[in-house]
Amino acid sequence: MKHILFTKELLLSAVALFAIIATSCIREDLDQCYTLKLKVENIKGDDITEYGWMESTDLYIFDENLNYLEKRSLDKNFIRSRNEIVLDGYTADRSLRIVAWGNVNALGEKQSVSEAQTIEDLKVMLKSQDGLAVTPDSLYYGSEQVLTKAGGVAKETEIVIRPKVGTVTIETRGLQEQLGRMGLRSSVDCDFYLNNTLSGFDYRGTQIGDSVYYNPEGAWNESGVEWITPTMQTACPGQDMAVSISANGVSLGSAKVDENGDPIYTSAGENTHLILEWGEGGTLSVRATVRPWGVVEEDIPMH
Repeated sequence: MKHILFTKELLLSAVALFAIIATSCIREDLDQCYTLKLKVENIKGDDITEYGWMESTDLYIFDENLNYLEKRSLDKNFIRSRNEIVLDGYTADRSLRIVAWGNVNALGEKQSVSEAQTIEDLKVMLKSQDGLAVTPDSLYYGSEQVLTKAGGVAKETEIVIRPKVGTVTIETRGLQEQLGRMGLRSSVDCDFYLNNTLSGFDYRGTQIGDSVYYNPEGAWNESGVEWITPTMQTACPGQDMAVSISANGVSLGSAKVDENGDPIYTSAGENTHLILEWGEGGTLSVRATVRPWGVVEEDIPMH
């Protein structure tokens, strides 16, 4: 009886061992099993994959001749859990180019992605009308060359994606006095405008397209006397930008440089904070501060 029990235990152990081997990666030799994963970084290069700020990522896969093969989508939980990307359906020794875009249309249809036959066809473009663009999602981009192997990839590989857009926050100082100078009611709603960024990105993540402008969301501050952006507003990177404010179609001022004479700009992974302030004669000046976002103590903006 004891012999039978021992034999059963031995058989169960053998079955368990076989199951472990069967579920591990298949190898033609005794080389190490390698994996392909997605990694999310902020502009400083810090790993932020597990913070859950990436809603989704689309992987566009191209062959050795850069012809389009397929798109695969990764959801938030998959990314945050650092799950393995399994390139099933591909034979060994394939050289694949993978272009990754994160958060595209995560909060509605803000961008259009062109149908790609070759890699050069792949473009992510902001939706716009008459030059006025929708503020983009918090876009991330990365690209990686991947060599396949039976059961996986030929080496340990990470597709690293990083921010491709920045953000802007704006506030006024002395708005009530300027409204009075222009003969406007003190409670009239205002509009911020930010000009001179391009409208999209190519497969390299390089900016392309037409010059567009934004109308960032605005609201009264808690005291009801200054106009502000209530949250960080996303914007594509831009140099030599112009900022302006109006009320009921009446211009309250505009500027192309800050108070130090430096160009106003936005850059990927950073927030540009603009303070619009009027002097005694009604001349608008701008104070600009640029700081990184995406670090642990800050939230990733999704507007």
